[in-house]
Amino acid sequence: MESVPAAVAGRGKETHVFRAIADVLRQIGGAIATVVTLPFRALARLFGGASSSARGHRA
Repeated sequence: MESVPAAVAGRGKETHVFRAIADVLRQIGGAIATVVTLPFRALARLFGGASSSARGHRA
Protein backbone atom coordinates (compact mmCIF):
# COMPACT_ATOMS: atom_id res chain seq x y z
CA MET A 1 0.00 0.00 0.00
CA GLU A 2 3.02 2.31 0.28
CA SER A 3 3.32 2.54 -3.50
CA VAL A 4 -0.17 4.00 -3.90
CA PRO A 5 0.86 7.68 -3.54
CA ALA A 6 3.56 7.21 -6.17
CA ALA A 7 1.00 5.71 -8.55
CA VAL A 8 -1.36 8.60 -7.88
CA ALA A 9 1.40 11.14 -8.48
CA GLY A 10 2.29 9.68 -11.89
CA ARG A 11 -1.31 9.09 -12.85
CA GLY A 12 -1.74 12.20 -15.02
CA LYS A 13 0.78 11.24 -17.70
CA GLU A 14 -0.12 7.55 -17.58
CA THR A 15 -3.81 8.18 -18.22
CA HIS A 16 -2.95 10.28 -21.27
CA VAL A 17 -0.71 7.52 -22.62
CA PHE A 18 -3.29 4.82 -21.92
CA ARG A 19 -6.01 6.97 -23.44
CA ALA A 20 -3.94 7.50 -26.60
CA ILE A 21 -3.23 3.77 -26.85
CA ALA A 22 -6.91 2.97 -26.28
CA ASP A 23 -7.94 5.43 -29.00
CA VAL A 24 -5.52 3.88 -31.49
CA LEU A 25 -6.67 0.36 -30.63
CA ARG A 26 -10.29 1.47 -30.92
CA GLN A 27 -9.66 2.89 -34.40
CA ILE A 28 -7.81 -0.23 -35.51
CA GLY A 29 -10.58 -2.43 -34.10
CA GLY A 30 -13.22 -0.37 -35.87
CA ALA A 31 -11.39 -0.65 -39.18
CA ILE A 32 -10.98 -4.40 -38.79
CA ALA A 33 -14.63 -4.80 -37.84
CA THR A 34 -15.69 -2.82 -40.90
CA VAL A 35 -13.55 -4.91 -43.24
CA VAL A 36 -14.71 -8.18 -41.68
CA THR A 37 -18.42 -7.29 -41.76
CA LEU A 38 -18.48 -5.96 -45.33
CA PRO A 39 -18.83 -9.37 -47.06
CA PHE A 40 -21.52 -10.41 -44.58
CA ARG A 41 -23.44 -7.19 -45.17
CA ALA A 42 -23.24 -7.79 -48.91
CA LEU A 43 -24.55 -11.34 -48.49
CA ALA A 44 -27.33 -10.13 -46.20
CA ARG A 45 -28.33 -7.58 -48.83
CA LEU A 46 -28.37 -10.20 -51.56
CA PHE A 47 -30.36 -12.83 -49.66
CA GLY A 48 -32.25 -11.14 -46.83
CA GLY A 49 -32.37 -7.57 -48.09
CA ALA A 50 -34.64 -8.17 -51.07
CA SER A 51 -37.20 -10.21 -49.14
CA SER A 52 -37.25 -7.91 -46.12
CA SER A 53 -37.60 -4.79 -48.29
CA ALA A 54 -40.39 -6.45 -50.27
CA ARG A 55 -42.19 -7.26 -47.03
CA GLY A 56 -41.74 -3.70 -45.89
CA HIS A 57 -43.32 -2.33 -49.06
CA ARG A 58 -46.33 -4.63 -48.82
CA ALA A 59 -47.00 -3.81 -45.18
